[in-house]
Amino acid sequence: MSFFKPRKVEKNYDLLSSCSWYTPDVGGLFAVLGWFLVGLIIAGIVTAPLMFGSIPLYYVMLIMYPLQFVAVFIFVRIRSSRNMAFDTGYALDSNHFGKWGGALLAVAVGVGTYAAGMMLEVVNQYLPDTEGSLMETMAKMMEGPLWVNLVTMAIMAPLCEEWLCRGVILRGLLNYEHKSPETDEVRSRGMSPALAIVISAIFFAAIHGNIWQGVTAFAIGCLFGYVYYRTGSLKLTILMHCVNNTIAVLMGKFAPEFLKDAKSILEIVPVWEYVIIFVVSAAFLWFLIDYLRKIETQDPQGNCDIIPSSEDLVSNGESVQ
Repeated sequence: MSFFKPRKVEKNYDLLSSCSWYTPDVGGLFAVLGWFLVGLIIAGIVTAPLMFGSIPLYYVMLIMYPLQFVAVFIFVRIRSSRNMAFDTGYALDSNHFGKWGGALLAVAVGVGTYAAGMMLEVVNQYLPDTEGSLMETMAKMMEGPLWVNLVTMAIMAPLCEEWLCRGVILRGLLNYEHKSPETDEVRSRGMSPALAIVISAIFFAAIHGNIWQGVTAFAIGCLFGYVYYRTGSLKLTILMHCVNNTIAVLMGKFAPEFLKDAKSILEIVPVWEYVIIFVVSAAFLWFLIDYLRKIETQDPQGNCDIIPSSEDLVSNGESVQ
């Protein structure tokens, strides 16, 4: 028996399964944040020569964006490898879709994301005007080819941010172990799901780095978090994030100038039309959340599949590969 040999993990993505045995508690949340900030610094240092050169910002972001997450990924991966011998793991991606199945639920959460965006337009209307430097940076990013904007914002951002905010942070807060100091036995697991969802949404808002994106990111992050809690599916939240960002990219690229300059849809359509949009969106979200609420959870901490430790496998007579 050896705990130093790599074990076979029967999950769909190795990069996901390799992180299954690290479930950060509240203290671990600050460690994850710290390593994310280290990644931001490293990404800034590496790409600084490019930014001060002749390479446009939108091409630099293809390198800078994923580089921001490398340090925190290495940290999570090392901690997970250290824990996998003796600690129970919890899958980053599970498939608890209920009677609708994955395909229909994917369509529903995609529409639900759009509906949530429509409802949040009323929040955007009352936020202060966007800071000039932020507007300038975003405008420079949108100057690039459509494929560059989509790769950065609609592929890289959903993959990296959902891995971190739902796959690591929310999954950890739901499943970290409370152990007895005397016996080292596990007494309970995680924190209140509602609190875990809110904290992960705050983290999601914070990494956006500004109030204008942060406020809506918090609200939509709560929706992403609830979907993850009920289904355990990182695929669904990545899809939702992709839908949200793709709409934003397409609006930024192809919308008429008066649409781009508007703070919200309330500056474009009559109030009565927006009220109808809001009510229809709210009705669809209620319908979606009601369905999600009826998906049976494995336990009060949600639907992240349990992965045994190497020690558990050996004690049950299974081989560790």
